[in-house]
Amino acid sequence: MNKIRIIFVHGIAPTVINWDFAERLSALILGKLRDYSVIPPGASPEEISEIITFERVNYSKIGDDAQLRLMSAYEQETDKLYNFSYKLSRFAGLDKIRRQIITSVSDVMVYKSKFWRNEIQQLVVDKIDPYIGTNDSVSVIAHSLGSVISFDTILENVNNNPKWRDSGFRPNNLFTMGSPIALFTLDLDRELELGPAQEGQEPHHIKMVRDEGVWYNFLDAQDLIAYPLEILFKDKFVLEDIVVQTGTNPRKAHDSYWENDEVSDFIAGRLKLDLQRINSSGEAVVTQSTPDDEGTDEPSILESIFNT
Repeated sequence: MNKIRIIFVHGIAPTVINWDFAERLSALILGKLRDYSVIPPGASPEEISEIITFERVNYSKIGDDAQLRLMSAYEQETDKLYNFSYKLSRFAGLDKIRRQIITSVSDVMVYKSKFWRNEIQQLVVDKIDPYIGTNDSVSVIAHSLGSVISFDTILENVNNNPKWRDSGFRPNNLFTMGSPIALFTLDLDRELELGPAQEGQEPHHIKMVRDEGVWYNFLDAQDLIAYPLEILFKDKFVLEDIVVQTGTNPRKAHDSYWENDEVSDFIAGRLKLDLQRINSSGEAVVTQSTPDDEGTDEPSILESIFNT
């Protein structure tokens, strides 16, 4: 049976190396798939892995030494900024804000470096490559800076990676959360040309995902890092902005897609359709047996998921 493959890509998070950033969203998606009868009640981890797998791209160590040098220099030079009022300014949050700026901006600058950008993108490619040439459904779920990394990686490889092009590979779905992709289009070095199609011409949409797949861009109005993309990309890509409620303040709103019920519901709904499609043979799939089905062999968990 063909499987669902989920690739998670995190955003800016200084502590991401110390915790499973996708654990909560993985659990929510599995819960939804149980509700939709995709995963039978009581299925073991091994049985679940025959239906869906989750993998994480963790690029937080790339460029970490340079970021630590910057933070160390800042630590040694705080007297130039704060002098006798240093403790007061720490209390007022100025020092904390500076540290957050160093962390966030340095992560962006690391990715903007051509050398490190290629290394980071290769981590995403390495997670996807084993499924090229299979009929497994590959979906990328990416947050914040991770959405920029995923967008760039997919666009680059769909257009220029011989392995992807020869096999006609594209991810089944792209789910971006709290995405600043719109801001990154301001980069004058980007080759992506934005703008309307010529008058009287249909727009030429670049195919980022499979024809039957979707690109959902989740955003909360309180998340000041997330921006809509439909209008900006209407002549280049097919996608749908989906407004969800993740928090009441900008920081919580930006971080809480990972534990949002609406986000997991939208994603799980698409994954159910994907599993039906990639395992449809044109014939009815055997339904799961019951205790009354005496004299019959119990079908495997994989045979009992859908009636196609």
